[in-house]
This record gives sequence, structure tokens and C-alpha cells, in this order.
Amino acid sequence: MDIQSEAVKSDKYIELLILAIAPGLVAVFTLLSWGLAHWESVPTFVNIIPAVLAIFVGGFHRFVAGFKDIGKKKITVNVFVVVALIATMAVGEFRPAAIIVFIMAVSGALETYTLEKTRKSISDLLDFAPPTATLRRNGEEVVIPVAELKIGDQVVVRPGERIPVDGIVVKGASSVNQAPITGESMAVEKFKGSPVFGGTLNETGLLEIDTEKVGEDTTLAKIVHLVQEAQGTKAPIQSLADRFTAWFLPAVIVLAVIAYFVTGDVKAAVSVLLVACPCAFAIATPTAVTAGVSNMARKAVLIKGGMFLELGSKIDHLLVDKTGTFTFGRPKVEDIIAVKDLEISKILELACVAEKYSEHPLGRAILTAGKTKRISIPEPESFSSTTGMGVEAVYQETIIRIGKPSFIKEAGLLITQDVEKVINLQLEQGRTAVLISQNNDIIGVIAIADEIRPEISESILAIKGMGCKQVTMLTGDNAKVAAAVAAAIGVDSFEAELLPEQKQAFVKKCQAAGQIVAMVGDGINDAPALALADVGIAMGAAGTDVAIETADVTLMNDDLAGVAEFMWMSAKVLRRIKLNIFFSMIYNVIGLSLSVAGLMTPIMAVIFQEAGCVTVVFSSTLLLWTKRKNMDAV
Repeated sequence: MDIQSEAVKSDKYIELLILAIAPGLVAVFTLLSWGLAHWESVPTFVNIIPAVLAIFVGGFHRFVAGFKDIGKKKITVNVFVVVALIATMAVGEFRPAAIIVFIMAVSGALETYTLEKTRKSISDLLDFAPPTATLRRNGEEVVIPVAELKIGDQVVVRPGERIPVDGIVVKGASSVNQAPITGESMAVEKFKGSPVFGGTLNETGLLEIDTEKVGEDTTLAKIVHLVQEAQGTKAPIQSLADRFTAWFLPAVIVLAVIAYFVTGDVKAAVSVLLVACPCAFAIATPTAVTAGVSNMARKAVLIKGGMFLELGSKIDHLLVDKTGTFTFGRPKVEDIIAVKDLEISKILELACVAEKYSEHPLGRAILTAGKTKRISIPEPESFSSTTGMGVEAVYQETIIRIGKPSFIKEAGLLITQDVEKVINLQLEQGRTAVLISQNNDIIGVIAIADEIRPEISESILAIKGMGCKQVTMLTGDNAKVAAAVAAAIGVDSFEAELLPEQKQAFVKKCQAAGQIVAMVGDGINDAPALALADVGIAMGAAGTDVAIETADVTLMNDDLAGVAEFMWMSAKVLRRIKLNIFFSMIYNVIGLSLSVAGLMTPIMAVIFQEAGCVTVVFSSTLLLWTKRKNMDAV
């Protein structure tokens, strides 16, 4: 771990060094040019060389981008910069041009680091598939690389191992955690004939699986493809500065021509171009975005780019995965219903005794409930488990059974109509009903469900207060579970029993209706929808690395209220960008008036427009300390 940590630090230092190289070299060459210009014994052309190098080093990508935009008949900030730099050099003002390039280089490095951080390769998804598989061949077990597996191979998967293929169980029974693929909140029981997915976790029993899909054909690999495809459909949003420049540049060129005819001095025309050079416009967005991103980072909301801040306040449909987002993704005992004249605490004590050595998720939920009630759990005299069905224990000469209704029936116990009504009532509420019997009598029903996060209802109200019109819950769970959770937390609608591609299809459907869609999720199964949504939001602490890397925003404290904070900051940043551009316009009006009148030299023009940059930076910096009051509307 130490070696990996050092490697990560080293990569970050290298990235920062690369980003600092261009601005650093430009600064060095510009200072050298200025120093040589004040050295009387040095010819004039000598001090020009460092300035030209500064322009070339810092402005090369600007020239390339500017000429490309001209070729596309687009007027952007880059086109404006190219025009100003060419005009400035044409009249021999190389150092002012170098200063402009330095400002551009610094803002470009800032924007690159803040907005263009490289995401991890989505191929990390495949880490969920184990590198090797155990085969049953000629009665013996053989371990081979997963890449060598073929359709029809018999794969053996032990408890605690990940399943390497998509296939059908041919022998054994177990509980399989397939939440990363399907989003189901609790482990699914697998028996002979049950389908399984590669990358899912075998929790309790030994399984033998007949391989049906391997490699690129597995569900996991298809999810990778869906994510890559969705990410490729995201188009960048044109910046406010570029939209403004589209009409501003022609107007400035006209003013420059007017200044030349009024004064008869070409330097006056160049001064017009320089004072109007959109440095402030260029940094209006990245500085505000940087401040907004930094502010949110302190609140455990990580934002990966300015385009998402622009979209945040426009979200009108929020899609939220249930498991791990609205819920904790772990089973919890919600209720214990006595069907005999027996105290609830006694029923829970007997259940804990029977489940003491169980490794099943539902058994662990029962034990957690017992510990919460501070129940002392004695040792059972004997214990046996039927995988996927239930457990049986003997305590003080009493036989205790806990499990599915079918498990209790197979033990020869009668399930009365009253018990059936209790079971059906729990199922209607989206809960799993577990029966407990003492000797030959059913004594209670234990209702277990995925635990809902306590703050969710308040968070949904806060999100709607920010302007979101609709909140929809998406889940791989069945409709009854989804309906129960939806009713409890107050969402507008829900979609149940969805696979990853169906979640993604729902995102497409909403976008086709003209909605700005945000998707909140935490698992691999959410990654395709997160990638396609206009804004993908991952639950950071609980979420998988793949979901976090795919998403555009990460809630590191797993608090959905962070979505409201993000939407609020989005509106603040957009308003600040517009304010920054307004400041720039004020400086431009004053500077252009003086330049047209011939009252500004090129150097004075550069200094004046730098003052506009300083004002923009100060304005943006104020965003670092702004705070949202609870439930404030935008």
C-alpha cells in the first residue's frame, strides 16, 4: 500500500509539473526579454527573441485552436486571442503579446487541472471478474485463467469467491450477492437451474456452474461497453465567453479600424485589440468554476468539471437508484409479529440463538437486532443450516427453526390462515417474511427489509426546493419492495425490476422528452445510466470505484442533500460567471473609449485589461466562502 501511495503522489506531482511548465517558461522568457530590453549594449532584435519564444511556447495551442475554429467558421475566445496577438506582433509589440500569452497560459493550466482531470479507465470494471476459475474435469478440480474458459465448462465456485462467468447452476445452493450487476438489495438464493452473472459474489454455499457466456459476452463486459458508448455521446457545452465573443470580436475589429482612422496611428488600433482582448472573459468561467468546485469539495461534494456546474441548476428530473442510495443496502429487522402468546423479546432471543452461527445476510440482520436490544445470546446445543432455506438449532431441549415458509412446511409444521395473512401483509410492504417456530408451533414472523436512510425525505424536499420538478426511483428490486420504499420516502414515481440497460434506456427516454436528467447511483449496475445522464452523481463512500469514476459528481459523505448543495452552487457559479463578464464589459467600455481616442499605448492597454482579470479573480474567489442556508431556494 505504501508503494502504491507513493506512486499516486508521484503521478500527481508529475501532472502538476507538466501543467506548470508552459506558464513557467513563458514567465522566464518574458522576464528575460524585459531584462535584455533594459541592457543598452544588447541589440534590439536580441530582446525580441525571448518574447517570441514565450509567445510560441505559451500560445502554440491557442494558435492551433484559433485557426481550427476559423476553419470551422466559429468565433471563439481563441480566435480573438489569435487576432490580438498577430496584430500586436505585426506592430512590433512583442512583450505585450508575451504578457497576454502568460495570462492565457496560467488560466489554461488552471482550467486543465480543474476541469479536465483524466478519469480512470472504465476497464477497472473488469476487476470484479476473477482472473482464474476452478474447473471440474474428469472428477478433478483444475485452476485455469478465465481467458481460457469455454462455453460448456463446469465451473466450481466456493463461498467467498466471485463467479467468473455467466451461466446456470447445475449443482449446489447458495446466496449470491449480485447487487453490483442487478442492483438487488439483498442476496439472491441460487439453486439448480438458477442463472448467475460473472463478477457477482458467492456468499454461503458451494456452486457448480455450467458456463454459458465468457469474456466480452458476459453481462459485466456488456456494462463496460454501455458505459463507454454513453460517455462518447456527451457533447461539451459552449462556454458563455465563446457565446459572447461571437459578436464582440467583429465589433472590436470595427472599433480598431475606427481608432486607426481617427488617430492615424496603427498602435492605437492595436491598443483597441489589446484592451479588449478577452483574458477576463477567458478566465471568467474557470475561476468561478474553480472556486465553486473548491467550496463543494469542503462539503464533501466532488465535481469533475465546469459543464456539470452549468447544468446543475437546470436539472428538472432526478433519477435515483434505490439500493445504497435511498437505502443502506443492508437488511434490517423492521418488525416481529407474535402469532402465539409469547413476548417479542423472547421470540427475538430464540431467533438469535438459532442464527448465532449463521452466515446468511438475514441471519446477521436478526443478530444485529438482538445486539441492539442488548439480548444475551447463549450457545445452541446443536446447529444445522439448509442453504437458501433456513436454519435449525436445539436449545434447552427446544427445537428452533427459522426460514422460509417452504422450509417450515417441509419440517411438517402447519401454516395457518392467520400466519398466511401476516406473511402477505409483510410482502405487500416490500418486506421479506421469515418464520420462526418452537418445537411444533410457529411462534412468530420476522419482517426484514433494506434499511432506508433516515434523512432521505428531507433531502428530497431540499432538492425540489432547488427547482427539480420530478424525482424518480430506479431499482432492480421487485415492484412491491419498490412501492413500499417509494411511499416511505416520498418520491414522485418509481421503476422496478430494471437491469443496467433498462436504467440507461429510461435515461434516454427522459432526455428524448427534453428533460435535463441527473442520475444518482452507487453500483456497477448504475454506471451506464450515470455515464449517459446529463449529470451523473455517485454516492462516494458506499459506491463502487467504477460508479465514482463514471459519475460527474461524487457525494463523498453519502448524503443525498449534497445534490441540493450542488444545484445551489451551480446557480451561484452561473450568476458569478455572468457578473464576471459584466465587470469585463465595464473595463472594456472604458478601455475601448480611451484607446479609440488614442489615449492608450499597447503597454497601457495590457495593464488595463489585466486589471479586469484581477477583478474577475477577486469576484470568483468570494465563492470560496459562500454558504447555503438550510432549505434556501435558488
